Amino acid sequence: MLKNKAYDVIKTFSPAELKSFELFIGSPYYNSNKAVIKLFELIRKHIQKASGKPLFEEELFKRVYPAKKYNYGIMKNLLSELFGLCEKFLAVHPIEGDLTVDFEESIRRLRSYNRHSLDKLFHSEYKKLDDKMEYSVLSTDYYRNKFRLIETLYKHYTTKSKYTGANDTIYPMSIYSTCDIISTLKQNIAGMEYLENQLNNTPEINIAEAFYRHFNFENFLKEIKGLQAEHFDYINLQVRLMKLYRDRDDIENYNELKEIILGNIGNYSNSEKWFLTSALFGFTLNKYIRASSTELLNELSLLRKTQLAHVKFNTEGLAPLQSGVFRNMIEVFVIMGDIEFAESVIRDHLNDIEESKRKSSYSYSMALIEESKGNHEKVLSLIRDAEFSDYQAKFSVKMVALFAFYNLGYIEEGLSAIDSMKHFIKDTEEFIEPVKINLSERVHTLEKLFKIKANPEKYTVEDITRLENTAATFLVTRKEWFLGKTTELKKLLRT
Repeated sequence: MLKNKAYDVIKTFSPAELKSFELFIGSPYYNSNKAVIKLFELIRKHIQKASGKPLFEEELFKRVYPAKKYNYGIMKNLLSELFGLCEKFLAVHPIEGDLTVDFEESIRRLRSYNRHSLDKLFHSEYKKLDDKMEYSVLSTDYYRNKFRLIETLYKHYTTKSKYTGANDTIYPMSIYSTCDIISTLKQNIAGMEYLENQLNNTPEINIAEAFYRHFNFENFLKEIKGLQAEHFDYINLQVRLMKLYRDRDDIENYNELKEIILGNIGNYSNSEKWFLTSALFGFTLNKYIRASSTELLNELSLLRKTQLAHVKFNTEGLAPLQSGVFRNMIEVFVIMGDIEFAESVIRDHLNDIEESKRKSSYSYSMALIEESKGNHEKVLSLIRDAEFSDYQAKFSVKMVALFAFYNLGYIEEGLSAIDSMKHFIKDTEEFIEPVKINLSERVHTLEKLFKIKANPEKYTVEDITRLENTAATFLVTRKEWFLGKTTELKKLLRT
């Protein structure tokens, strides 16, 4: 049976790529061996038939060389040559949607024009490429490519011994490269923040963090205050984003960054609007989880409404709206009591979610709305249709069911569901240990509430007070509900 790298590569090609590869290996510039072309045709036909039957080297050899006896060495070399062509094809063939292809080709042309002293073509190509480059406040490629472009001009001048011209390129090169460094550092800081807080992986040496902590960014910004506004604003934004990721209590930086982002929201691209406002949202959500307040909840609501007003999903550089984000939006507005707005989000943005997640997202969201209206039987009916593949979503659905059981007075059913939840959390490998601990504490809080409700005679008011003091943070989005239920239990025990 054929086990070969060339076969492994070719079977991943799309129909368009297969056609392009056919033209590629048929070009004498890349290949003059007709046996390789024949071998590819046989492999392609086998793949397109999708019969499931294995392909054997001996069979291929016989069809490529009908008059020859099978020779392992010849076949090995032929397959090796085909794989070599696969590698070259992948290196030169543009990936669909790859926006860097044109830039890289232009850079290569500029270098060739310079080497061949084709000055007019060089300057024409340079201007064309410079005019095409689009400014981005998030892309690490923009300033990096600006540096690479002007570097070709610098080398062009020095090759011609035009040092006056070279002098005019050196200063902009320093600006572009510095902006690139700052932007790359911001990207690394953001990546490390995700690694530590989402994946619970803290490296022994965090080189990006060390650089950030030992570089005086505020003094740096003061020193460059007179820089051209476009470049200064770019650097200032990157620095503020870094501080947002690393200094979780710096409200002054948050407010300054918020003013920058929301004040310029119309100037950003669609994807920039989303990622910048999401950075603000993440900062606020982190504070809300640690200490919930109406003020922070209002801020979360404001940011979500800003996103809904300005961001277009599944277009202009953005993927479909993530179902988890959609659920969070509804949760925020329901907690705020803004039910009509929550319903408008479901109506206007449900189709922004990938199709396979829409039914479940709708069921979960409507369950939250029905719960807010006191229709707890409807809640249980709706969540039966909420089927999610990700485990965080499954946990959220199960939690909504627990609240419905408690609100309906289904104590035994609730305790049974809690027992099932414990096993779910314990057995789910996708949850890292700190997340398991946090989720377990939430379930434990509800379990205690159910048990007190089931047998109030076994508990005292002090027991409930301790539960309030130790567990309120684990049900942060349900804090008001939770405290309302503990107040009811205290009254029950006093009567």
